[in-house]
Amino acid sequence: MIADNPDAADRLQVLQIDVADKDSVIAARQEVQDVLGPAGSLYGLVNNAGIGLGSSDMVDVLQVNTLGLVQVCEAFMSIVQDGGRIVNVSSASAPNFVSQCSQERQAFFQDASVNWIDIYTLIKDVADNADDAAHMHDLGLGQISAYGFSKACTSLYTVLLARDNPRLTINACT
Repeated sequence: MIADNPDAADRLQVLQIDVADKDSVIAARQEVQDVLGPAGSLYGLVNNAGIGLGSSDMVDVLQVNTLGLVQVCEAFMSIVQDGGRIVNVSSASAPNFVSQCSQERQAFFQDASVNWIDIYTLIKDVADNADDAAHMHDLGLGQISAYGFSKACTSLYTVLLARDNPRLTINACT
């Protein structure tokens, strides 16, 4: 707790950010850089924003849980110091969702060689056709849950982020 460790209070600062708003993400990154100074860096970045267990709006859930997280990672990556870490909060809903997918789609969500374009293409297709159950079935997604799908995409993005940034420790947790 901060109250039990007064030294920690000097190192913590609350930063308001709307991860779904690119301008908010950019402003937050600038605010952090202003505090750190030109040569300053962060040790860690924790992406914990999330919505959706009670929401069925696919676009909103994806915008916060996956696309917003990607925006934050892209904005802050350059100021996370070598040896630092990024933690993306995912959910047990991700593997639960993936287990309901076709074998081909399960393989996609477990593919360590995936790239962002592949993930984004799937996200866009799902967002554009979220109300079309037949299309979701054709995509191998079966009974789609906005939250589970968004967290499966977040977990897969975390795999590619870790692969592409070996100077950092990057993981997802639930």
